[in-house]
Amino acid sequence: GFGKGSRGEQIDVGRPIRTTTPDVIYRGPSHNKDEGVCIYLDGMSQHIHGNPQTLAKDRQIRDALRRLGWEVIEIAVNELSDPQAMTRHFRKLARYLENGDLREKLTSDPTWFDATTPPHPESAQPQLEFVDRDQAEPFIHHLPLVPIQAAAGGFSEPQTLPDENWEHWVRVDSTHPLHQGMFVAQVTGHSMEPKIPDGAYCIFSAPVTGTRQGKILLVQLLDNLDPETNQRYTVKQYTSQKTQSPDTPWRHLSITLKPLNPDYPPIHLTTEDEAEVTVIAELVSVLPHRHG
Repeated sequence: GFGKGSRGEQIDVGRPIRTTTPDVIYRGPSHNKDEGVCIYLDGMSQHIHGNPQTLAKDRQIRDALRRLGWEVIEIAVNELSDPQAMTRHFRKLARYLENGDLREKLTSDPTWFDATTPPHPESAQPQLEFVDRDQAEPFIHHLPLVPIQAAAGGFSEPQTLPDENWEHWVRVDSTHPLHQGMFVAQVTGHSMEPKIPDGAYCIFSAPVTGTRQGKILLVQLLDNLDPETNQRYTVKQYTSQKTQSPDTPWRHLSITLKPLNPDYPPIHLTTEDEAEVTVIAELVSVLPHRHG
């Protein structure tokens, strides 16, 4: 009775969150494009939304949506097989969509639930598999999960840290051959959207060989902070150009760390030696997963 709704649609809720992607958006006859009902299926995957580690951010996002006039329905994954809970949620949805007939039918005819197959958590999107070190097959099927700050210390040196230093590993089914120096890190922020969504898990490779020009790199800033995250570590597209001041014989290197999202400003650096810019690793790919 509700139709398919809109899936994969991003909503801009403003700074500091920027965007959110509900699992489904429904709109009734009186809703405009920037109005409707956002449905979140909480607990479908460990690192998306509806889990203890995302609780504060979930609340911030949904409060922002409500302030903007959106309705929000939160469905826990364990409620998908509970007819009473789902009836309650769907009656609320029908009320928001101004469909009184469907709202009453949901109560009077419970057979609708028997004909409905709830989405299986693993079928919604590829789900990342996290394992401990003793369960991993390092650089065969698994890569270490490394915090960005730890990557700066572990992969910017000539020798990478031993495998034993990384406690958590991620199973990777990639077309790229795995090798020492590759790792998975979570990238936060919206400056590299749409290529890298906020919260995406990405494969990086270190050290960076050959030209840096045009590559998306994980860089450690020495005298600057990323204006979006206020951190010294940033993932941006790297470009450089040699310049010469008319007042001095010195030639300088102008480096631009460019976001892909035009809403964010680039980071400009000037140095005499490209080697002074600490490039930690190169982006290989973004692992597919849902993000809310």
